Amino acid sequence: MNKFISSKMFLALLVLLFAAITINAQDKPKTGKQEIKKECAGSCCGAEKVKTGEAKIWNKFCPVKGGEIDTETATVEYEGKAIGFCCPGCDDKFSKNPEKYLKNLSEDGQEFIKGVKKS
Repeated sequence: MNKFISSKMFLALLVLLFAAITINAQDKPKTGKQEIKKECAGSCCGAEKVKTGEAKIWNKFCPVKGGEIDTETATVEYEGKAIGFCCPGCDDKFSKNPEKYLKNLSEDGQEFIKGVKKS
């Protein structure tokens, strides 16, 4: 009988241990850091909005409309580069399909080449 009680106690201890490990391993909410809410969330394309002034803008022209960069407009970080835009709204369009709009810029980002055939 004593062996039977010991077996039950051992089993109960194992169940409690497993429960404690499972509860501790669950994702805990992150605190102290606010995330920027975006449609894409960056997981699908790697684009992330950043505040203007936090990074040096890589391009000279807006990849969406081709206008000169407005340094007061938000930038988007994509593949380690801060992409600048000519006006509000272009950052949202870019974030939805960054590869499409980057094709409008030269490799160094210093020229808007939309419609120019590459040889």
